[in-house]
Amino acid sequence: MFLILFKLISIFPPFILKAVSSFLAQCLIIFNLSPYRITKKNINHCGFKDTSLVNNSIKMTAETFLEYPYLWGNPENHNRLLEHNKEYHQISQSERPSLIFTLHMGCVDVMLFHTSKNISDLNIIYTPAKNKNFDNVVRKIRQSMKAKLHPANIKGMKELYKSYLNGENVIVACDLVPHNRGTYSKLFNKPCFSIDLIEKLSKKDTHDLHFVYLTHGNKKKYKFNLETINRPISTDEMNIFFEKAISKAPELYGWEYKKFRKLKGERKNIY
Repeated sequence: MFLILFKLISIFPPFILKAVSSFLAQCLIIFNLSPYRITKKNINHCGFKDTSLVNNSIKMTAETFLEYPYLWGNPENHNRLLEHNKEYHQISQSERPSLIFTLHMGCVDVMLFHTSKNISDLNIIYTPAKNKNFDNVVRKIRQSMKAKLHPANIKGMKELYKSYLNGENVIVACDLVPHNRGTYSKLFNKPCFSIDLIEKLSKKDTHDLHFVYLTHGNKKKYKFNLETINRPISTDEMNIFFEKAISKAPELYGWEYKKFRKLKGERKNIY
């Protein structure tokens, strides 16, 4: 059933999805629903002064919501959304494997399908869906480009770490709040509980370190960006990379996530 629905959505041209997402965005705003409220709190908390940013961000959130099934119905649809470049060819020519970190800017699966297609032995951490049937279908689709998915739990992290030690490539979207272990850092000068996996793995210096993210494209919706970092980095430095990327296209960032929870002190979150 899920696959049939994905296949159906995948045949629509992007401008139809954009029109439907515009309606969804207006519903989120008019009825003051949770994604809108959280987005507004996060953007204000981080000190952005653009009054139109909240509404623009919700529009991008609604578009992203429909882009996922659009890709799951046909993974090759990522080519219709992403401007290509040759930077991944440089990575593939390196003698060392790659440790890649990213963040939730735009549709993450556009990034993952593009990366899976260009880098072999790619390991990805993901959060399983609560519906097992839905999760099984989506996981198979995401692995269709020969990537290996590991759930974001203790067992999955052990599998990822084993693959890393075996010299395989790893990509992690690490801007969300960790379930268990992490460290306190700052994002836009605001304390937040952060994933420290990149700090721990980059210190081993067995992999080339890269930061990838999406911004607005010129001819297609997204532009792929890659930065190579020639040294290990701390979690604080990782968040600085995130800040710079977000500042280039703040409306593309996933502000609907509860980034500022699990805080220290009496105030446990801003929500």
